[in-house]
Amino acid sequence: GQVVHVDFPEARAPHTILRGLNTLMRPHPVAVLKAEEVAPDFNARTSAVMRHYEYKIINRESRLSLDEWRAWYVRKHLDVAAMQEGANRLLGAHDFTTFRDSDCQAKHANRTLNVFTVKREGEHITLNVSGKSFLHHMVRNMVGTLALVGHGKWQPADVTKALEAKDRRAGGPTAPAHALYFMQVDY
Repeated sequence: GQVVHVDFPEARAPHTILRGLNTLMRPHPVAVLKAEEVAPDFNARTSAVMRHYEYKIINRESRLSLDEWRAWYVRKHLDVAAMQEGANRLLGAHDFTTFRDSDCQAKHANRTLNVFTVKREGEHITLNVSGKSFLHHMVRNMVGTLALVGHGKWQPADVTKALEAKDRRAGGPTAPAHALYFMQVDY
């Protein structure tokens, strides 16, 4: 779902760009799926109106095998209903300072979350988050906080308290990076 833009000094056919980039990508596990000409004022980052992330948790007794490094393994049972209640408290426009990394270079922490769902299918828990923009580590910090709610260490109301504190130390731990997926960007 990632989109990039490149400015070329001379016009190039989209299929030529596609083939050339895919040749350069070898042996990396990355492929360009589509290339097209866009308006001169298009910017892959600033023209976006919505970004969609997915975070994957596998919640079971047995350790991971095939999904290792593709999902966060959480052994202790997570209460998804409580996690969803906590996630609901993050929806809308807020100052997300509590959930930003100390290295975040954004000018401000005001962001708007449009979607935050927590769903279980068997041992698989999927968190989907959508908004126009996100802070550095914001999704992972929110997931780590919701895991505290899922374990019963926090109540959903504690998520509101953490958000209102506007202090990273008031939030939960940072969830592992390997389970976070950038799914799509809308323009």
